[in-house]
Amino acid sequence: MVSIIKNQLLKHLSRFTKNLSADKINLSTFKGEGELSNLQLDEAVLTDLLELPSWLQLTSATCNKVAFRIQWTKLKSVPICLTLDEVLVEVETCEELRSVSVHQGLSSIAGPAKYSFINKVIDGMTVIVNTVRITFRSPAFKATVQILRIVVESKSPNWQKCDLRMTRLKEPDRGQILIFKELEWQTVRIEANSTMDSTMTPLRLLTNHASCRIIIKKRLSDSLVLGSCLALILDDLLWVLTDSQLKAALCFVGSLVGLIQKATELTRIRKAARKIEMLPEYQAQISQQEHIKDSGSTLSRLFNRYDFIETSYHFLLKHIDLHLCDDPGDGRSVHPDLQDGGALQINLQQLQLDYYPYHLAVGNRKHWPVYWEEMYPHTQWLSQALSTFRARLLDIVDQGAGVGHHAPVGRAQQQNPHQQQQQKNLGAQHGDSNVKRSHNAQPSSGSATSGNPMKTYILRELSKLMTSCFVLRIKDFTLYQVTTTKRKQKPKIFIAGESSRLKGESTLVHAEFTYYYYPGDKAFPLPPPKFYAQLNPVQINFDLHSCVWANAFALNLYQSLLTAAAAQDNVPDLFYVDVKLEAIKIKVLVDTGGVEYRNQRDRPRLLQIQVERASVTNIRSMEHSSRADLAKCVDVLQSAPLFYGASFPAIPSDKHVVTEKFLKHLAGIDSVRPVPHVTGDVSQLEHSLSRTLLWTDARDVWCVSLEPVSASFSGAPADIAAGVDPVPLTDAFPLTLWAHWDATDAVLNTLAHVPALVSFQLNHYQYLFLLRAMDRISETAAVMSVDSRRIQGNDGLQPTVILAGVLLPQVEVTFVMASQTPGREYHGSADLESVVPDSASLADEGVRIHANSLSSSPSFEGPFDSRLRHSVPPNVASYIDTVTSSLPVNSVQPLTGLSIPDNFNASISTVKKGWKGLSNMVTSLDSVLKASPDDLASETASQRSDASSDSERYLLEGQQTEGLDTMFRAGSICELWQPGLELASEVTEDIERIAPDGSVSSPSDGRSPDDSTGKRRDLVSLATIKCGQVAVIQQSEGFHSVLKLQIARIVTDECGAIPIDEFQPAKIKSKFGCRSRAWAEVPASDETMPKVAVRFEHTVEPRRDLHPRSWGKNKLQGEVHDLEMELNMSSLIGLADFIEDEIIPEAVPMEFGVQNVKFQLNDDRPPSSITSPSPVPVNLKIVDILLKNDSNRVLTVESRSDISGMSKSVNTNIENAVYESQICKLKQSNEELKAENVELKRRMAALEKIAEENCSLRQAVEDCQILRTCLMTAQDDVARLLEEKRTLIDRLRGMQEQLDQPPRTKR
Repeated sequence: MVSIIKNQLLKHLSRFTKNLSADKINLSTFKGEGELSNLQLDEAVLTDLLELPSWLQLTSATCNKVAFRIQWTKLKSVPICLTLDEVLVEVETCEELRSVSVHQGLSSIAGPAKYSFINKVIDGMTVIVNTVRITFRSPAFKATVQILRIVVESKSPNWQKCDLRMTRLKEPDRGQILIFKELEWQTVRIEANSTMDSTMTPLRLLTNHASCRIIIKKRLSDSLVLGSCLALILDDLLWVLTDSQLKAALCFVGSLVGLIQKATELTRIRKAARKIEMLPEYQAQISQQEHIKDSGSTLSRLFNRYDFIETSYHFLLKHIDLHLCDDPGDGRSVHPDLQDGGALQINLQQLQLDYYPYHLAVGNRKHWPVYWEEMYPHTQWLSQALSTFRARLLDIVDQGAGVGHHAPVGRAQQQNPHQQQQQKNLGAQHGDSNVKRSHNAQPSSGSATSGNPMKTYILRELSKLMTSCFVLRIKDFTLYQVTTTKRKQKPKIFIAGESSRLKGESTLVHAEFTYYYYPGDKAFPLPPPKFYAQLNPVQINFDLHSCVWANAFALNLYQSLLTAAAAQDNVPDLFYVDVKLEAIKIKVLVDTGGVEYRNQRDRPRLLQIQVERASVTNIRSMEHSSRADLAKCVDVLQSAPLFYGASFPAIPSDKHVVTEKFLKHLAGIDSVRPVPHVTGDVSQLEHSLSRTLLWTDARDVWCVSLEPVSASFSGAPADIAAGVDPVPLTDAFPLTLWAHWDATDAVLNTLAHVPALVSFQLNHYQYLFLLRAMDRISETAAVMSVDSRRIQGNDGLQPTVILAGVLLPQVEVTFVMASQTPGREYHGSADLESVVPDSASLADEGVRIHANSLSSSPSFEGPFDSRLRHSVPPNVASYIDTVTSSLPVNSVQPLTGLSIPDNFNASISTVKKGWKGLSNMVTSLDSVLKASPDDLASETASQRSDASSDSERYLLEGQQTEGLDTMFRAGSICELWQPGLELASEVTEDIERIAPDGSVSSPSDGRSPDDSTGKRRDLVSLATIKCGQVAVIQQSEGFHSVLKLQIARIVTDECGAIPIDEFQPAKIKSKFGCRSRAWAEVPASDETMPKVAVRFEHTVEPRRDLHPRSWGKNKLQGEVHDLEMELNMSSLIGLADFIEDEIIPEAVPMEFGVQNVKFQLNDDRPPSSITSPSPVPVNLKIVDILLKNDSNRVLTVESRSDISGMSKSVNTNIENAVYESQICKLKQSNEELKAENVELKRRMAALEKIAEENCSLRQAVEDCQILRTCLMTAQDDVARLLEEKRTLIDRLRGMQEQLDQPPRTKR
């Protein structure tokens, strides 16, 4: 008996082994136990059996001991247990790809057979391996992988240990069976060493307990594997990596890239040679297309709960703690604090990576495990892109066939049922029901549309389109600030996600990459690959050391990445990808850099820059990234002379921001390849088509949309006590960026478009905060530029040039200063000229006046008090009576919609002039009784803008997690919430800040102990400078950068004195927030020339003996001409105190030319005595002077006209003759230039009209294309609904016929 069993084992196992003999087999028949020792496996047979890729071959495989145990009486319920002691495997790469047979795997060992009891026993087997040691050899490196305590056993559908009969689910109606297996191991150790460079650091990785859950679907008729679902689940992972180890890893991967690409091409050829019905892609397509009727039985429902439609692979990791360190060498930064190196800690929570290799392009994703289509809006983008691709391909075929343009309406009307079903499969949205089988959707050769077989061929091939999709999701992540030997402190947050704002199954990071292909890899047009990423609320804390260290670390790796990428051949196709990135609630926080200012209650502790929504894309769509939007941006920039002229502040050597690339792109003439033209019949069409046929549009122009952008201060103790924290720095405004990278000339061009008012407000202490923040940002930029040049080794190469340009239609800067006129404030209503909104506010908000402030009661306070009414002129008094009498006396509700005439401010000014003498007397008395402005609390003024208070609500939908999703539940491994329809609560408006210990906290709403009312009665004065048509260009080249600025017009607006609690109330909307909402752009006049031109040059000169903040050398030049300004003396004195720095800055060489400038200074300060006369304005006119300031702080004032006069005094006779001749020539040339200018203006006007017409035409074309796509989609939906209606009618008829049939009588 024993010999018979031994002979059978030898017979079946000898094909897999080399040295197996009877003496190596030890059996105990009745116990069901046995052992095999010293097995040497056949490498060639195992290579084919395991289906190793053609670039890899197995060289050795041995096992020292194999033991098995079989319970003969319980084979149905107890699995066979196979135990292996130690397995040694050696694998190496092939210099030349080995030949691969068409038939591989288990099918080459045994032919197809019906699923029987033997299959059940084998599938339920339990395998235990104590140690597996794999050695991998390649010409570049040698790697060893050691795995301890491997257990493979069958589990229940809920992944629990159970009876063997409960580990399978069979559906006889479908003829399928599901098998549940789980693979576990205790430890994995990976080590890789370079074989070419002995100095290269070894790469090591150690992981603890992990498990792999596998669901296998087989067909009962022939035991064929239809698909599998695999989930690899890891516990917590701690990994410490240095930059040299990462460089080694990149080097190892780069050595395999060439072989893998060759093997991929060989696989494609091999698949193309096989029948399409035998391909796994085709089998997956059939599974996704067929619709199985639910029998309603309990077994069927249980099978459906755990069934999967397509093969998928999943990787889940609950927590990973990654530490990145830099090794000594040239890869470190030159910053003094980072010369000894640093470390960056990264924490990732619930990382999940999913791979779906065989997904039908038109199929939905509802069957994907742990995936909810309703949560991700990009599925609609993928569907629209696929519909556009289909329509464009059919248009090209129609044009090539000479049948005119593609008419979707006519085509839909003439289709037969087969073609309607086929287009329904191709154009279905991702939320539709499963489509029918593909062979039912494929029309026969005799059902061509209107005698056009090419359309039939195109639609039949498009119905087979497949995708491979990678999905990456991260629930939460945190990056901590870089720690060094000099910064031994508790880790602080550098970048962190705000997962507390998420609900349900939302993740902070969601990324997808979709690649299209056809079964058999047929050469047929493919849509471009798609990459989508969504980033939910993230907070970034600016840290100088972390930014500098990360830049040096990334650049060091980038050099190795370039070396690895050099082996890739199809670089153009690799980088042709449609990219769409989206982000919500991105916040950048800038603190004081660890410096405490305890005695400055108005000094903020934090600056927050927030973007509500951001998107980055390289495709042209109607969502702020169309060619019409780019044309509008270019047209706006070309209206400023800075972007096309060569006069100051530009010089002839400067580069232009608006390049020819942008002009070609907005015109649509920058295609990467010519538009295809297809002609001929079907046979010729097959040879003329290629995969990249429609990859014509350029993908190197990027659009970044930020809307809106806002900034605010917080943390000032005085603001917190007054309840006005945070305080806005800027009102919210939209921003759109267009960028293009020219690799040939190493130039990055960026255009910015801001179609709104940009308003700022800040006080002295906020100004100091910005100065210190700019010092740290400048230091960061200087060190990063030096590191980039040094690490990349570009000292002898052309430096990278960065160009950025923007034209701001209007910029308003409000300076909040201590009031110099303390006796002129009016408590309760303040200065009416300042409180009453301007025209911009009236247009949007109307005027809201509280009745209790304008009541005619005796307690009314203000400039129109009854005590002063006798001093007011009669006509003005009657006007006041008219206004106040319309208000109810006892009303306490605010009046909205009150109509105030346009000349109201002028009337108030008349009133003030009428009783000016009495006002001066009252002011003098008040100045004696009241404290001086120095005794008042320090100033601050701002109000949270309305746009910055917009909250986001996220509607997150899910579906009940059951069935297949249970394989991703592993207790501590991966915990998933129960999804459901849930509406997130409104996002809090309070700014979150980083505490000294690194924790995130919200500001307190409490009040200061010394402030019982929570109000600030500080008097402040406001000076607003309004700048129109502000053009800015930033050009950086190597260590040299230039900032050019032009301002077309400047207007000032002032308010002498106002209590800060009235200017900046805690709960009422301020005038600052009303500016942007009602602002309308005023078209620039062609005759308006810039009033101010500034050129600022900055050069970085790195030196070892100086701190990086002292590396910069600056130079400032400017021109001011034809400018008229009016300013109060109090504002001028306040501005002088405002710009005073707390440290002595380094002197900047400066040269400013001032020509034809007029100033009117109004003395609005309180008179020194009661008898002082009214002040007289001071008028100052500057004809032509030159202001110079050298590095020694010596200010020189020169008259440019006097200098020219002195030069004329020398050799007067000769120079007069020369000047006269030059004047004649200049007059003549001036006349010519005037004539040319008139002609150019006429041409410019014609070109502008043409440009406007072109923009409108392009917009109309894009609208038509979108409508056309929507119409085709609607037609497909109608066809699908008609087909479903027809099917339902047929079913109803069949059911009616069954009901009408007489019942059978029992015999």
